[in-house]
Amino acid sequence: MTFPIRKKHMRTIITLVLSLFIMISSALFTGCTEEEADKWLNEIFGMLNYEVYGDAIEGEANLKMHVIDVGQGDSILMQCGECNVLIDCGENGMGDTVLEYLHRAGVSHLDWIVGTHPHSDHIGGMDTVIKSNDITIDHVMMPQTSKSMTPTTMTYTEVLTAIKKKKLKITRPVPGTEYDLDGVTMMVLSPQKNANYTDLNDYSIVLKFTYRDVSVLTGGDASKNIESQLISLDYDLSADIYKVSHHGGRDGNSRAFLNEVNPKYAAISVGEDNKYGHPKTEILKRLKQMKCDVYRTDLDGDIIFESDGKNISVIVSK
Repeated sequence: MTFPIRKKHMRTIITLVLSLFIMISSALFTGCTEEEADKWLNEIFGMLNYEVYGDAIEGEANLKMHVIDVGQGDSILMQCGECNVLIDCGENGMGDTVLEYLHRAGVSHLDWIVGTHPHSDHIGGMDTVIKSNDITIDHVMMPQTSKSMTPTTMTYTEVLTAIKKKKLKITRPVPGTEYDLDGVTMMVLSPQKNANYTDLNDYSIVLKFTYRDVSVLTGGDASKNIESQLISLDYDLSADIYKVSHHGGRDGNSRAFLNEVNPKYAAISVGEDNKYGHPKTEILKRLKQMKCDVYRTDLDGDIIFESDGKNISVIVSK
């Protein structure tokens, strides 16, 4: 059984009654009662108005990707079985928003917290999350920048200070390294070792998560230069779900790279009416030509992708 997938720019309103029917009939939450599934979603979204798209989940949803609405910034929670990976924490002042979401999602422990690159719209709220007494953290991953590109901003300093005070150590990303997260593989694709990029965005940590037949690709703000490098390194870049680079900016998301990824779904983390004009029309057209279903935080609020390793469902809060 497959549910109709939303066409881009068309918002099909699904009522609560239909949403409940979908959850029950498709076993969206395997092992959960109707009341438990409904309670979990409403705790996540804080409302009864959510919408469900995509496929019916037939098995246990061991892979979940939460694209948290932090405005013009990035924050993604990857739930891999019992493991949790938080990628970026939005702009300064968004740490509490991320913490509140983690609380609603029932997350009190992070196996990894990843700062893709040291721009404030990605790590601005990271110090707040790290300092929180409500969250325990095992590992921190951040890129090693060249000396000339190492930020001297207060934002970056506050994150490093929070890490030090919590007595955590920073793991540098090593391309090709794989981590087993309760049956889900997290693989580092970029940045390359001893990189000497001239654009801080190019130090973005690119990660690929794979669970059975389903994969997710996230890449911070990596530019076309990094995309070309990844293609030349002959990585398997194919992914069912793609977190669109740099909020849908034209400095990334090249046609060649998108062809390699060939996503079924794309998620764009972007602020409503932002001053940058993100996402760019040409990127949206490019994704449309690929028949990729696009979800955006400025239109859809918080977004959850769930998979049993074969099927993918999408739940949005607006």
